[in-house]
Amino acid sequence: MKQNTVVFLLTALVALAMAVLIMGVAPLWVVALSGFVFVVGGTFQTAVISENYERVKGVLQWVPRVFAERPGGLEGDEEVFLRVAESYRRGSARRAEGQIKGLADPFLRQGAQLVVDRSSREELERSLLWQISAIKEEEKQRLGILYSMAGFAPAFGMLGTLLGLVRLLFSLGQSGIEVAGASMGFAMITTVYGLVIANLVLKPIAIKAERRSRERLAWWYLKYELLMMLYEKEHPTMIKEALHGFIATQYNSPNSAQPALASVS
Repeated sequence: MKQNTVVFLLTALVALAMAVLIMGVAPLWVVALSGFVFVVGGTFQTAVISENYERVKGVLQWVPRVFAERPGGLEGDEEVFLRVAESYRRGSARRAEGQIKGLADPFLRQGAQLVVDRSSREELERSLLWQISAIKEEEKQRLGILYSMAGFAPAFGMLGTLLGLVRLLFSLGQSGIEVAGASMGFAMITTVYGLVIANLVLKPIAIKAERRSRERLAWWYLKYELLMMLYEKEHPTMIKEALHGFIATQYNSPNSAQPALASVS
């Protein structure tokens, strides 16, 4: 779906909800639902306009993975990487190149290939750090969208309340105290929606995502250090100890449920 189409649909939805809030001629449950649609729809509409539809969509698809996955471990690449390090340290570049193909992690595979291909230290660092910088920028954009949406929600909640108050003021003298009280209550409900969505949904998700982002970047920098140790032809035992030390620091326990490194024969 194109961004202009999404913006048009959200604008129409928000305008309809605004009309219901101002007119107040619908049943109470419709007014309450319209207030929710006004706050949520307005928040997403503003996010799409200020950022980009594809980016907002990407954030929405990324959020479930924040809770489902915890970055950590090199999965099945530990043993393979140690074997590559042993072969390269002993000068068997051809054997190391064949073993590199067994690395599942693209970052480790590309970096190890650069090392085996005798790239200079500057070329290796530039390539690896550029990839890490790109990941950091992507994470920063995602977190920025979440925090921006957390700021938009209360603003639309207050705007909905003001629209309800405008209707209330225009209806004074034409309706009884019960109608005025109901109008006042439903005028305030959009503020409640905005505060709940911002402080109980979006901000906790953003805080969680920021923590996961720091953990993920820490692992990326660890892989960078492992590749630099490979470049320096460090002994596989040193590489193993560096990884174990990082795991113990990251998870505050040497008995963390991380995959253990196999010993190198």
